[in-house]
Order: sequence, then structure tokens, then C-alpha cells
Amino acid sequence: MGRLAVVYLSRAVNDPRFSWAFFRSLASFPAGVDFDLVLASKGYGRDEIDPSFPAWRSRIACSKVEVARYDDSLSATLVCFDLAKNIAADHVIFFTSWSRILAANWLKYYADAFEKVPDCGIVGATGGYERLNDDTPFPNISVRTNAFMVPTRLFASLDAGNLSAPEGGHLFEAGPNGMTKQIMAHGLVPIVVDRFGRSWRHEEWWKSQTFRMGQQEGLLVADNRTYHFDIASIRKRRRLSQRCWGSAEAIARRPMLRKAVDWYTWNYPRGLHDLGGDLATGAMDTWRRFSGQDAKHPARVFPS
Repeated sequence: MGRLAVVYLSRAVNDPRFSWAFFRSLASFPAGVDFDLVLASKGYGRDEIDPSFPAWRSRIACSKVEVARYDDSLSATLVCFDLAKNIAADHVIFFTSWSRILAANWLKYYADAFEKVPDCGIVGATGGYERLNDDTPFPNISVRTNAFMVPTRLFASLDAGNLSAPEGGHLFEAGPNGMTKQIMAHGLVPIVVDRFGRSWRHEEWWKSQTFRMGQQEGLLVADNRTYHFDIASIRKRRRLSQRCWGSAEAIARRPMLRKAVDWYTWNYPRGLHDLGGDLATGAMDTWRRFSGQDAKHPARVFPS
């Protein structure tokens, strides 16, 4: 299918534990096909790079690595558009800072969907029907803007909309003229692919068990939203599923032990290194407040 580019959004303000988790997953699960890796580095200095990357570089089986630098004020969507206009690849897959790959042959599954599904225009790890506002009635068919692959030229030709508006990114994902709707207007088909390599047309996304359904057993790439569903109460899980799919009948309670493991592995991907750092920071802040001083440690900045 031609040259493939894998883009990862890396922000200097983010806690490095999250990019470490992504690079570990990229190194741990073979892609199944060759790819170029592009680090979309936001907020780093000219000679700086994501501090988590060097530890994993030798174990990531990519053809080459490129670093594209951006000011941190530029939105993630505009970064994607700039890259689509400038990288030499036939197809590109974009990962946000939260992403974690969960299965081997993940990129091959994306490529297979384009080759086997007639008129395939976009492939995502997750999608849904949730309405965004009154202009997007249910079912609002939308591939989520994380871990999605598109033909590079097609993506570059899309209308990004007004990204300076507070809801600009959400509108591009699921608005009345959002990414998926623009691609469907070209007569192309949106697909969700699961961790077993099966391609799902939008009429059956709810059966794929990839997003806010069941235990998300089919999920190929995790992110903050899939994690929040995993650890949510049964009441919240049903509410999220109802909002996304119009039904919550297949939602079961997640065992507490499994939720505890999910919480720990998500927040502490480096194990005691992360846990010990958080405990030390919390203890120091508590002491400073107790002694009448202001805490010197800023709140953690999570990926976006």
C-alpha cells in the first residue's frame, strides 16, 4: 500500500511517564509492516527530544525516525495537518500523547483494512455514535481522532474548520462537518479495526467491543478515554455506553481487582519509579503546606 508514517504527538510539558508507556508499547508489539516514525515534538528546544525516547529507540523496528518541531501553542489538529502536507508517506497514522498499543501486528491490521475493504477512507481503533450538539443528532458516526490512519493527501485536503474556537478540536472530530463526515462525503467508508485484525463497518461498531462496550475486549490502542471507562463505576459505564451507542444492555461490572490493576499500570507505567516520585512529591507538598509554605511542585500536566 506504499509508504506508511507513524506520528506520535510528544509535548515537553507532559509527564514523561506517558510517552515512555507509548514507546514501550511500540517496541513491545511488532507492527507487522515497515513504517517511518515521526515525533511531532511540541514545546521542545532546538536540540531537545522526548526524554523517554532514547531508552527505547534501539528496540523500535522502524525504517527511520524524523523529528518535526512545533510551538506548544499550536493545536494538535493543526500539527496533524502540517505533517500531512509535508511528510513523504502514502498513508499516515496519528497517535496522541495518551496512546498505548495493545497487540502485535497492529499496523498490518490497519493496512489490511485499506486493502480489503472497498472504498475504505479512514481506519480507527475506536469510533462511536455520540452526538456532540444539536447539529449532530444520534447516531453521529465519527472515528475518534486518536490512532486513526488516513491517506495522507486525503487528510491534507480536509477542512479543519475554526480551530481557534474552544470546541474546534471536538468539532473536527465529531462536528457536523467533522473529519469522518467529510471523508464519507467523498463516497468513502469509515472502518474500526480491533485487536484481532477484524475490520468493522460503522453499522456494526457497537459489536466490536472496542469502545465503551462490554469490557472493551477488542481494543487495539488504549487512551485516556478507554482507561476512564475501564475504571468507572457500573453506573458511569452504563451512562457512557448509552450516550455512545444508545444502549447499555451489554455493560457488566468490572471486578475491583482488575480495576485496581488497570489504575496502577496506567498511572505508574514505570512501576516504583513513578510511584516513588509521586509519594515523595506528595510528602514534600504536605510538609510545605503544614509549615505555612506554598507547594513548589506544580500539578501534573497530563497529555493532550
